[in-house]
Amino acid sequence: MNRAIALALAPLCLGLVTTLPLPGLNGCSMLAWAQDARTYGSQGSSGRSGRAGRDGTAGASQTTVANGTPASFTLTGRDGEDGEAGENGSRPRCGGQPRNVAFHLRAPDGGNGGSGGRGGDGGNGGNLTVYFGDRAALRQLSVDARGGRFGRGGRGGSGTLGCRCDRRDWTVQTCTGTPGQADHSCQNTRYTCRDGRSGSNGAFGRDGTPGADGQLWIVNQLEPLQPETPAASVGLTTLASQPVQLSRNLWAERSGANALLAPGSRVDDTYQEYTGRVEGTVSLDWQAPRRLGIFAGGNVRTEIQPDGSLAATFSESLWADYTTRREGDQMVITVTNAVRASDVTRLALGTVQGSGASLTAAVLDLANESDYLTTQFRLTVRTTRDDPRDNRRPRYVTVYDDVVPAELVSLVGNRFELALGQLPIDRGPLARGTYAQLELTAVRSLGDNRAEQAMSWQGQF
Repeated sequence: MNRAIALALAPLCLGLVTTLPLPGLNGCSMLAWAQDARTYGSQGSSGRSGRAGRDGTAGASQTTVANGTPASFTLTGRDGEDGEAGENGSRPRCGGQPRNVAFHLRAPDGGNGGSGGRGGDGGNGGNLTVYFGDRAALRQLSVDARGGRFGRGGRGGSGTLGCRCDRRDWTVQTCTGTPGQADHSCQNTRYTCRDGRSGSNGAFGRDGTPGADGQLWIVNQLEPLQPETPAASVGLTTLASQPVQLSRNLWAERSGANALLAPGSRVDDTYQEYTGRVEGTVSLDWQAPRRLGIFAGGNVRTEIQPDGSLAATFSESLWADYTTRREGDQMVITVTNAVRASDVTRLALGTVQGSGASLTAAVLDLANESDYLTTQFRLTVRTTRDDPRDNRRPRYVTVYDDVVPAELVSLVGNRFELALGQLPIDRGPLARGTYAQLELTAVRSLGDNRAEQAMSWQGQF
């Protein structure tokens, strides 16, 4: 029995529970045995875990021109290495079992086997970019871009056997008093020895993953592609006054790569084909109701997407509603609305007043941004017939859990008024004197941006 079990059983032997059914001994007997037992010899130690196999390196990528001359390319990834086996646990030293001792004995445990190391991942095959004027010239290229094989996980080490007791039980006589006198008495106490636990075998290491085959990229021209600058991050005011130049080479994914090459070639079956180029200047057209200077300091990342469209990503501190358009080599980002992100959730729950059909709740926009945002409210109303002053655990019942209809929300200046008494529910739970809990969540959005703010109220209508 280990120390954790002994500690768990201790309160059971103090009168809380008299017995605990266990094989051979009840709980208290086992506890007494565990507290009095001593181990002799020395325990076996655990074997070390095996080292992980190294991952294979990726194959080299190359660029070539297909001119009809046969050529071969070996772009294979290297294989991952196998993981090392875990070491076997060491055997315990059983030593000599003490004889006729006045305590229980436990033989030494065997050592656990070490875990096997994981196998290394195979390296990916290299990519091949091919320029050509005649598509048939691709058939003269023999390409081997296989990914490397995975390494096998190492074998777990073996656990070793625990020691066995030479003698499993014995009796020791203990006497008190003076021999021949009335106070002299003797009693025999039986002691036992338990075999040591055998060590567990180590876990096998997991296999690595095979490397991916390299990919074919083809360009139907002989001139090298121009360098590209698909994205740039600049300040808002800078972009408004100084357009940036962006460019991107466009590719389309196709299938059937191996059929384009010489028989026996091995590449990923999907390939990329060059379809053209987008380039031009990107400028910012600020059409928001408030001037740009209010939002100065933020950046915007402009990027030509893989499909050729223009996208903008504004800094986290700014919410912007925008559109993009492309006219020849001119690309324009038009911002029609903007707010600071920090102002979006500056709402506060105002007064909750009235009851029944006249029940209302007010929400204040402390940042005064509601004219520029779309705001929706979700509401949960719970009421109780219990008086919380007399009942520490009043039983609340949910009477409404849904969006507040837009026609019941009005905005005057920076104040939202919610006509809760007009909700499509029975007005009985909203009667005067009813105790209630309100959980109100404002959902605010602008363009693709969205945020929520939760507010709560508890009281009596």
